[in-house]
Amino acid sequence: MIFEQKTIFITGTDTGVGKSIFTAMLALFYLVGGKKIAISKPVQTGSPKDTDFLTSLTGNKIPVFNTYSFSLGAAPSLSSKIENEIIEKNKIIADIRKLENEFDVVIVEGIGGIAVPITDSVSPCNDTYLVADLIKDLNYPIVIVARPTLGTINHTVLTMEFAKQKNLNVLGFVISGYDEKINDPVIKTAPDIISEITGLKCLMKIPVIKKVNYESILAVANGSFSSNAPNCLANV
Repeated sequence: MIFEQKTIFITGTDTGVGKSIFTAMLALFYLVGGKKIAISKPVQTGSPKDTDFLTSLTGNKIPVFNTYSFSLGAAPSLSSKIENEIIEKNKIIADIRKLENEFDVVIVEGIGGIAVPITDSVSPCNDTYLVADLIKDLNYPIVIVARPTLGTINHTVLTMEFAKQKNLNVLGFVISGYDEKINDPVIKTAPDIISEITGLKCLMKIPVIKKVNYESILAVANGSFSSNAPNCLANV
């Protein structure tokens, strides 16, 4: 049950698939439910910053924490190298553990997908450490956010299979930017095919949001998480 989780890690099949949108929606749902909640974006790269985006999407009502932030939009292993900063995985974990002691619920949003390197073998710490390894060390269950478009079956199934190799607890997947009115059979059939192949549930289909801001995210969250709404999470 996703709403019984006190900790959860949101990852994706790629960058820009809608992780922040789902993270904000889920965080707001917990907030409305009276939970003291924190969001962690432990590592971010590029501009604009994901932490600013998350703060905006949640109406500045939920604290957003970050351990490492880099200007270059690349894998953290490369960005940190170019910007001359050593990423210490133990510091990331310690920062998140501290949040667990201070908040009822902690949602961690990853960077890119689960195979993105946070550090690599030629980094100063001489250790290849992937997002999947961070999830494993945290022992957080994960939700995978995916696109609705052509190629999403392959990307999502591969992500799930890699998660299984790493012995991660996958709660299910979310399709972001799903248009219920579209007649494209590729988009219509993808969620069911992914479920059939992997045995995992499509937890939610986030509709296309024309203007992404706090008001629209809150409205979609209220509708999608309602027990009367289709494709809701209430029965997960």
